[in-house]
Amino acid sequence: MQTRPRRTPRWPVALLAAAALTLPTAPAHAAAAPEPGSTVDVAGVDVPVHGTFSLRAAGNASRDLVRGAVHGVRRVEGGTAVYLSLGLPASASRSLPLSSIFTRSRDYESSALAAVTLVDRPGMTAYVPLRGGDAAPYSSDVSEFRALKPGELVVLWAVFPELPAGTRTVDVLVGDARAAVTGVPVEDGALEPVADDLVPQAGEGWPKIAEGDALAGAEAPWSVRPLVQHRGSVDEVTDVAETAEEVDATLAADVLFDKSSATLTAASQDAIARLAADIAARGTGEVRVVGHTDSDGSDSSNQTLSEQRAAAVVAALQPASGTAVTFVAEGRGESEPVAPNTSPENMQLNRRVTVSYQVQEATR
Repeated sequence: MQTRPRRTPRWPVALLAAAALTLPTAPAHAAAAPEPGSTVDVAGVDVPVHGTFSLRAAGNASRDLVRGAVHGVRRVEGGTAVYLSLGLPASASRSLPLSSIFTRSRDYESSALAAVTLVDRPGMTAYVPLRGGDAAPYSSDVSEFRALKPGELVVLWAVFPELPAGTRTVDVLVGDARAAVTGVPVEDGALEPVADDLVPQAGEGWPKIAEGDALAGAEAPWSVRPLVQHRGSVDEVTDVAETAEEVDATLAADVLFDKSSATLTAASQDAIARLAADIAARGTGEVRVVGHTDSDGSDSSNQTLSEQRAAAVVAALQPASGTAVTFVAEGRGESEPVAPNTSPENMQLNRRVTVSYQVQEATR
C-alpha cells in the first residue's frame, strides 16, 4: 500500500473564505454553481471551483462544520470523474473521521468513497459511483486518509458511468447529509497535474483516477438509477409516476365509473382528455390499459368488469391520442391489489385503471 507523507497544506480551509467563496452555515445546503470555468487563485495556481457546500457529520448539530467544494465533473475514457474537496476550519475542536461523513455501503469495498450521487434532472436519472471487477479502485480509498484534521482540505474523487452526450450539467450530492451543489457543468478530460498522494491536499495537484482499461470490470448498469416523478391531479382522479422513458398513470375507477358499471361518467371526461393530450404530444409505441377491481363479487364477474372498463377507457382515449401509438386493453380482475382488501379505503385503491406508455426521448 502506498503511504502518504504528512505535509503542511498549501490551501487550508480558511482560504475558502479568503477566495470569496460563499459557504452556507446550516447542516446541509444546496449551493448555486458559479459560472462554468470559475477558478480560485491559490498560490498562483488556478483551481477550478464549480460550487461549495457545507454539512455536519452524521447530521449532528454539535459537530464541527465540514466545508467543501466541487472542482469538476469530467468526462474521461469509459466513465465520468467527480472531484471534490472536504475540510475542517482551523478552529475545529477535533479531527473528524471520513466515515462519519460517508457511511460505508455493503454494496462497495469497505474503503470506497460511495456516498456521492450525480443527478441529471432533465434526463430523470441519478448515478452512483461504479463498483465491480476485482476490487478495482473506482473512487478514493478513504482508508488512506482516515480523519480530517483542523485546517486541512483534502481532495477526493469517484468515477461514475459515462453520461449521455446531451447531458450538460448535473447536481452533485455529497455525503449522508446530501449536501448539494447544483448545475455543475460536465466538462472533458481528467484534471491535471496529477499528485503523488492517493489523497492529496487541495492545491498540491489532483488524484490519479481510474479510466479506460481500469474501468473494464465495472458494473455500469448497476450505477444508473432512473428517477421517478410522482404527481397527482387537482381533482384526485389521476396519479402519475413518470421516468425518463415511461409514464404510468393510475385512474380512480370510482370517479371513472359508477358502481359495477363500465360506462364512463361525465366526471371522468377531463381526466381522460388530459391523458389523451399527453399521449398525443409525446407518447410512442404501445399504450397498455389495464382494469383492476377489488375483491367484492366473484372472480369471474370482477374479471369481466375489469376487461370492460379497460375497453371503455381505450375507446375514450384512442380518438384523441394521435396515430403514433397503438392500444392494448387488459383486465386483471381482483388478482393484483395494491392494498389488502380489508377496509373500504383499501378497496377503493384497488378499483382502478392503469395506463402505461413510452415517451419520446426528444420531448422529455
